[in-house]
Amino acid sequence: MIKYQHKIAGLLLLSAAISFSTTAQQAKKYITVSGKIKFPPSAEQQQKFPFRVQKQVGDERVTIDTIHLKADGTYRVKIDATRPQFYILNEFEEDRLTIWAGKDNLKIDFRGIDTAAMHIKNPPYVFIEGSAENNLINEVNFINYRTYQQTIAVGQLQYRASLVKDTLLERLLGEHMNSLFDDMSEQVKLLVRTNQHTPVLMYALDYLHPSREKALILSEIDRLAKEYPWLAEAKEKKTNMAAAEAIAKKTGIGATAMEFTQNNTNGKPVKLSDYRGKYVLLDFWASWCGPCRAENPNVLDNYEKYHSKGLEILAVSLDDKKDNWLKAIKDDGLEWAHVSDLKGWKNEVAKTYNIRAVPSNFLLDKDGKIVAVDLRGEDLTHKLEEIFGK
Repeated sequence: MIKYQHKIAGLLLLSAAISFSTTAQQAKKYITVSGKIKFPPSAEQQQKFPFRVQKQVGDERVTIDTIHLKADGTYRVKIDATRPQFYILNEFEEDRLTIWAGKDNLKIDFRGIDTAAMHIKNPPYVFIEGSAENNLINEVNFINYRTYQQTIAVGQLQYRASLVKDTLLERLLGEHMNSLFDDMSEQVKLLVRTNQHTPVLMYALDYLHPSREKALILSEIDRLAKEYPWLAEAKEKKTNMAAAEAIAKKTGIGATAMEFTQNNTNGKPVKLSDYRGKYVLLDFWASWCGPCRAENPNVLDNYEKYHSKGLEILAVSLDDKKDNWLKAIKDDGLEWAHVSDLKGWKNEVAKTYNIRAVPSNFLLDKDGKIVAVDLRGEDLTHKLEEIFGK
């Protein structure tokens, strides 16, 4: 009798387990993302740099799935939306688009390979169709896209001004470029105020300056965490801000620059401390960065003027392709030391210094202490004149 009862109990447990498993499977929710690539890359490039669905986990992008194009360039992929969350569509390393996987299927068309004569990471605006939830991402991306287009245009004018030594125009254009970023921030803040009740607001918060807008960002994160307790991105954002703030204390004026070692263009290791005893401009840039390339003539002018007086430049590139890196160095005539681990935004030195945008730089004194941050245009010239004289 006892054995029979045990058998019945076992069958009931097994039945319950099967029922639970079936229910769990039924509860699993997916959305479909489909679209077309207008200019698909070659089969070789698709194999080398696949079209991937990814998740941002800390500083890493973790691949969830690989998307395979049909012969006509169309694609279709199912994405787990059991818990609504952000994903990244990494389109052959040509473009990366953040999407919100919620309740609606999405249609997204991409350009594909960059057909421009000069590749400066200038992807076109990509619109996410079929989802009201993703409209906030569309709006933020359009503001960012238009701002970037304008900064490229201003950067080109700065470059021309530098060629004719028009320092006044250079300064005015620099001020205009700063105003473009300020205007973008104000537009994003308006979107934050008008999109209060959506977890997708986390995306807009990423486009606000973490120190200048710290109070606003933290208040919105706390509110979203209460309204959406399952929103893991809110907790992660708060943790990341705390970590960035800790790094900022180590990279502020008066702090001693953190030591690092990275290989130069010939594969030989270079230490920051190798330059102790000289003033060093630690410059973060990349071959694909339009504003960086526009600023390079100004940096070169200052280097040629002050190198004999003790100025060194150590450039850290956020490139991921060596050929592009070396070509930009040669084309722009950059005579100073260059290092990179060719990991792009995952560059270890950039992560150590919490570099979130390029160009960025730190001016170090002879003892390795940071005396200025993000000097460009006339600001760089004036600071060097202050140190070395005219």
